[in-house]
Amino acid sequence: MITEHQITEIGRFNQPHGIKGEINAVISDGAELDDLSCIILDIDGIFVPFFISGVRQRGSHSFLIMIDGIDNEQKAASIANKPIYALSDEIRLTDDDFDEDGFYAEDFIGFEISTPDGELNGTIADIDDSTENVLFIVNADNGKTHLVPVADELITDIDIDNRHITVDLPSGLLEL
Repeated sequence: MITEHQITEIGRFNQPHGIKGEINAVISDGAELDDLSCIILDIDGIFVPFFISGVRQRGSHSFLIMIDGIDNEQKAASIANKPIYALSDEIRLTDDDFDEDGFYAEDFIGFEISTPDGELNGTIADIDDSTENVLFIVNADNGKTHLVPVADELITDIDIDNRHITVDLPSGLLEL
């Protein structure tokens, strides 16, 4: 079963195109449809994989997509206006994928995170932006869940290619 923590939003379907099931989609920078094993849609709260059978580019970020099993306008209309997700492991971010404003906390979901002393090793599962202080929600290798502040002064290294972040945390933070 695919969970929310395994996926990254890469775009959005718009309206059907024609009568054979083709549908318009806008795909964000950094997502290469040809490199994906599938795309994922939220169908009634369940993340369902769909397999692409054809892609035609219409603009820099606009595509006409054919999906296995979606072969008429009515079926295409059933997925119109839905966000498109991909498995996070299949999205390879590069420095070019980030604009001059820098990184966003959401960009790091799925990244490994550790401290230089090995006190924390885990995966960033989500972010908590419900308060002014944004936090990484980290599923640690020891089975615990930790909240780590997203703060420039705590992040010592970001390795985009290996999807890894190193943080230097104040003593006692992980005991909270």
